Amino acid sequence: MSFDSTLDDLGDPAKRNTSEQLTSLSSLDNDERERLVEVWEDMEVSRRLSVLNAMTEMAQDNVELNFDAVYKLALADPEQEVRCAGLRGLFEYEGRDLIGTLTILLREDEDPHVRREAAIALGRYAMAAELGQLVGSDADVIRDALIESAEDELEDEVVRASAIEAVGCLSGEDTENLIESIFREESMWLKVGAVDAMGRSANQTWLPIVISEMENEAPEMRHAAAFAAGEIGAEEAIQPLKRLAISDVDREVQLAAIRGLGEIGGPAAAVALKSILYEGDDELREAVEEAISEAEFYDDPLNPTL
Repeated sequence: MSFDSTLDDLGDPAKRNTSEQLTSLSSLDNDERERLVEVWEDMEVSRRLSVLNAMTEMAQDNVELNFDAVYKLALADPEQEVRCAGLRGLFEYEGRDLIGTLTILLREDEDPHVRREAAIALGRYAMAAELGQLVGSDADVIRDALIESAEDELEDEVVRASAIEAVGCLSGEDTENLIESIFREESMWLKVGAVDAMGRSANQTWLPIVISEMENEAPEMRHAAAFAAGEIGAEEAIQPLKRLAISDVDREVQLAAIRGLGEIGGPAAAVALKSILYEGDDELREAVEEAISEAEFYDDPLNPTL
């Protein structure tokens, strides 16, 4: 389908969006993007959302599709749901041109859902900065924006939690102090965000806290602790994770513990996972078998039989 006919169909609310139609919106050049803007602004909110959500599903199934130009267009949309959908669509985007936009959305957007999605997106760039894949000035901008958001006591708690989780991967005493400070807050959201940050740091210093929080009454915290233990990757967490996987009353916590064991990897984790097959719920079998494969792969990544 041609780009012109796609624009005509998009502008007609009576016509249904098709995969063929949306494919023609992949890899737009500047001229095509400007022409799309004219049609986009007149589309109903529900139609803009359905287009973005359909694109995201298509892009997950076909890596050759590139709808980044449309997602970026959505970031300036007057409707918060559309801005959020645009941010989610850019979940694999790595271009540094987006950093400035994300920091503005994080600190200035009127909607907390958008600010939270911006914090999550900046977390990917924070990881790239920690790995030395960004220039120092970009890393400073990312760090400053996330720390400012996490420290802002007037900010929505969920946004602050997402910001502290995102900044967790950035090494440094200031980050460690901030994680510890946020963890001491009374809000469960902030405590969970701090534990998530401990996991993203992959710093074994946090392991005693993480293991302790596996006993927390709140399933959200136990889930975060299981995730963090897997990210830290220490064998000391294997038995506590095994206990969660077998006996926790919350299914999502059980699954997080199983994934954590797979991430830790190695013979001890594989043995723990195999014991879960016999002691745990049969409904966990698929997740356990997948984690066993992951654990054994980490133990011997060059063995083609695993």
